[in-house]
Amino acid sequence: MPMSFDTRFLIARLQTARDVAAEYGGANLLPALELNHRPLEADRQTRDILDGSPGGAGKDFLARPRVRVTAALEAAAGVAPGTAPFWGEIAQACGLAETVEAGISASYSPGSDANAKWATLVGGFGGTQGAPGTADDFLQEAINATGTIGFQARDGELPRLDLDLTAIYGAPVARGAIAAASPLDIGPLGQAAYREVDPVSYANSAFSFAGETLVLRELTMQDETPVIYSDRPNDLSTRRGRRRYTGRMVVTAPALGSFDYFARSLDGTEQALLFSNGPLGNRFEFRADRVQAFLSDLGEQDNDVIATFDLLYLHHDTTGNFRITAK
Repeated sequence: MPMSFDTRFLIARLQTARDVAAEYGGANLLPALELNHRPLEADRQTRDILDGSPGGAGKDFLARPRVRVTAALEAAAGVAPGTAPFWGEIAQACGLAETVEAGISASYSPGSDANAKWATLVGGFGGTQGAPGTADDFLQEAINATGTIGFQARDGELPRLDLDLTAIYGAPVARGAIAAASPLDIGPLGQAAYREVDPVSYANSAFSFAGETLVLRELTMQDETPVIYSDRPNDLSTRRGRRRYTGRMVVTAPALGSFDYFARSLDGTEQALLFSNGPLGNRFEFRADRVQAFLSDLGEQDNDVIATFDLLYLHHDTTGNFRITAK
């Protein structure tokens, strides 16, 4: 029988060290709003041979095989204050450092490159909450996954985290060939730490920028840090490059008397930004203390003038380029 695309899933578990596959199970499932698992991504090259015949006689070949996964996760808190959310481990593989205050909060900010971490990913098709699938489905284990993590909040939608991960290629294995005691035997799928989030709204969310409670329509953070994949003699690895965090803010244009966004754009004034969603105990908070906002457009929506800003998140000694807190 053909595999069902709707049954795709992703498991992620933080590794203890680079090149060492993590131990994982169905409980390490990442419940995703969107998921695109590319089990084989590679650079296609051409072997062009000049042998006197027109058009060349070379065949194509694939180089630098790897695994690429993109996913969107709900921006949720942990099951209780002071516990890590279900996305906490994969966030660390995307360059964030975790700080847990027991009974209070779990927070994530860009960490030191010297303390970089990687994750093991397991992707496949045919999984259910009660059984791992059929013999005709496949599983794929990929180690040393690292990547980028972004954030977006739009009115009327669920706030979300966007992942883009690259890992070392591992050949997919048919489920029927997997022994019960093998590492790829994931068992039943189910993420106990998953929590639903409420949509961005007047009742659920709060937002301020430069001390002003602006009417928020959209807020994003994009991680533009390049992921460097190396497949060279004595070096098969993934790592993050020089970090850079940008974004976008769309608000109902405020009165110039209270917020002169033209002057602030021209002089590059740094501002603080704070977004939160959900009640205490299930609250997701996104904070940045050094943000430059450059006006890029004045438009219309619902007959209101709306202002769009391009954002640059600068490093702050306490909160980093930004800090995500679940509490």
